[in-house]
Amino acid sequence: MQFTAKRVVVSAAVAGVAVVAAGATVLATAADPVSPEVTGTTPAEAGHENEGKYSAGDFVLTVHELDDDGAGTSTAIGPHTVFYSKTLHGNGNRQHTVVKFSAGPDAGAPVFFSYPVPAPGRVVDCVAAGTEAAPRVRCETKPSG
Repeated sequence: MQFTAKRVVVSAAVAGVAVVAAGATVLATAADPVSPEVTGTTPAEAGHENEGKYSAGDFVLTVHELDDDGAGTSTAIGPHTVFYSKTLHGNGNRQHTVVKFSAGPDAGAPVFFSYPVPAPGRVVDCVAAGTEAAPRVRCETKPSG
């Protein structure tokens, strides 16, 4: 096979596109990872079967329950407040697959933690801690009561 200037340029361009595409995939994954599911044996609180329970710490916690297309609901929860979501598993034809969390009342604030929505018949219990500048959330999947 003879190497011509045209073949070298085309090969370099194809290799460059492949590297950029792979890099973009890695960046997208690293920017929004979904934490692994943590399961517990304690059942959900009575009267809150199939719901999500979110407890805010010292800051406003915004909870985004989303489907694979990024559509869903967002709810801002005031400091030291507990919120029960009846839409954890979606509503109508929309099936939620992930719960994302951002700190502060701005709905466009960056997501700092993501957790998978458990299967129907299971609930999620998430507790926020830390500060708005350094937020943390711990989630646990539990069986419905």
